[in-house]
Amino acid sequence: MAHDHSCGSGCGCDHHADTGPRPDVAQTPPPWRPAQRIRVLSIAIFRRGDHILAGPVYDDNGQIKGWRPLGGGIEFGERAIDALARELQEETGQEITDIHHIGVMENLFTHHGETGHEIVMIYAARFANPDIYKADLVAFAEEDGIEMHAKWISLPKALAGRTQLFPAGLAERLLAK
Repeated sequence: MAHDHSCGSGCGCDHHADTGPRPDVAQTPPPWRPAQRIRVLSIAIFRRGDHILAGPVYDDNGQIKGWRPLGGGIEFGERAIDALARELQEETGQEITDIHHIGVMENLFTHHGETGHEIVMIYAARFANPDIYKADLVAFAEEDGIEMHAKWISLPKALAGRTQLFPAGLAERLLAK
């Protein structure tokens, strides 16, 4: 989909800032706190030039505090690559292909005063449907059913600190490859 950038700053098209649109109040995810255990997850790096597809990470006030590539938790007995394909199918309804492992990151973080700990399996992948790469926004839904929109985040902007990309250090790792 072509986009003429005549929209306002809140549209999320990346023409001014990487803050993206805020969901309606009824669509704002409920406050989230990290579980006090190690969480293992798989994320997918979908590239469009020097941009990657990422979904919003919200603070308790419904403001976007950063962006994280799509993916999710690995279930007991499930391989990380299989979890990634399952999560993307569940979240976006799309099949993914050309999946290959590009790294692992340990993510220790604080979210609203609570400590979180994740082991993140990172995969490069492609959507089977090439039309996804033409869209400015890609709809997805988390397990709570709230529909959100992922967008193409500039890796150079993330590296320069103008956009927050999670897990911390991901932009540096991806630009080093």
